[in-house]
Amino acid sequence: MKGAERWRILRLHIEDEIPLVELARELQVSLRTLERWHRSFQDGGIAALDPRPRIDAGRRRTQQKPWHSSRGSR
Repeated sequence: MKGAERWRILRLHIEDEIPLVELARELQVSLRTLERWHRSFQDGGIAALDPRPRIDAGRRRTQQKPWHSSRGSR
């Protein structure tokens, strides 16, 4: 989700004073996510709502295990 869309949602809380709990329920966005967006907005304004690339992008998050055939050698 882009920063502009996050702002469109968060603006309902900031300008219209709709509680985050109500927004979370109505928009089916987790309350934790809305709280994180709100904190980002408070710390850095609208620009802080733009998604950041993951620091682990392109890396395995689980250890690769060797593959073994279930069939025996012939």
